[in-house]
Amino acid sequence: MTILIEEIIKELNSKLFVKGKTEIGLFMGRWMSRDVDPEVGKKYVCELSLPELSVEDLTILHEGIKSPVYTDIDLDDKVVFKGMIWTAEHGGIVVSFAPDWIECFEIRGSGLNAYDSVRFVLDKEEIGIYPYDVV
Repeated sequence: MTILIEEIIKELNSKLFVKGKTEIGLFMGRWMSRDVDPEVGKKYVCELSLPELSVEDLTILHEGIKSPVYTDIDLDDKVVFKGMIWTAEHGGIVVSFAPDWIECFEIRGSGLNAYDSVRFVLDKEEIGIYPYDVV
């Protein structure tokens, strides 16, 4: 994922959060790097860490859509993820949020299939952003 930093939020508990634009909309999460300080106006290529989800945490928007329809990430104190499942195996799924942005994460439960379009919501505290390159 690539994010253009628009705002840096320092909280009293020494946590650092960033808000910015991705190719599909606004995004927010906790900046996890101790080596790279975020700067407003710079673009960073990042990996995410997301918590383990259960099948109940996801809403299936469309079943079996074979051509992906990518939608915006909305932001209202929470990040609303919308994407398409590429693979679903017991214990994990790979979800595509944009043509060049996929994420792998653990999931409890079953009943998800490749090509299902899904939605889930996470608090900014649950999203770790790990930058590994500046664009």
